[in-house]
Amino acid sequence: TSGGGKPQRGEKPLKPAAPKPAKSANIVFVLSALAVLVALAWVVLVPAGGKAKKPKAIKAPFASEKAFDGQTVRAKGFQGSHVISFTDKSCPHCVEATEALDGLEAKLKAQATKLAGKLKVAQVDCSKHADLCTKFGVAGDSEDASGYPTLLWFRAGELQGAYDGERTTQGLEEWAITKEAEGALTQ
Repeated sequence: TSGGGKPQRGEKPLKPAAPKPAKSANIVFVLSALAVLVALAWVVLVPAGGKAKKPKAIKAPFASEKAFDGQTVRAKGFQGSHVISFTDKSCPHCVEATEALDGLEAKLKAQATKLAGKLKVAQVDCSKHADLCTKFGVAGDSEDASGYPTLLWFRAGELQGAYDGERTTQGLEEWAITKEAEGALTQ
């Protein structure tokens, strides 16, 4: 345009710019879309009844006197190894050992390790089975009692010794893989 605001010959007239939407309208739109997504996620993820279910944690099974014949684990034809943790509810260090055992049990159940079918894990609660824990030298009045937690390794039901490695899932798994490479995990 030349000076006066009127378009010259051959020039197109300028159109006024479209008004910009207010920022509050954009925020309302985004919040509405987010509310719809949350509602859809709730419908998909929460079963009827209104409460979300927690995935079931895999825990190492508990063993009692029935699992043993003297100092031998009743293996019912299983020729692999067992790692059994002897713990007590009042022992703070036992939590670490139990978590490691539970982690290995989860891997064994999911067959996420090459040890599946060759190794089983269990735990004995010494607050409930004091006689059993005394029999294996974990608890009792003896000065030689090993204390809590004690992890014992059994092969084909026979006691082989104590596990003295790192009390983590990875530590237990690496120990068992080493034993398997040595041919000592199964009979």
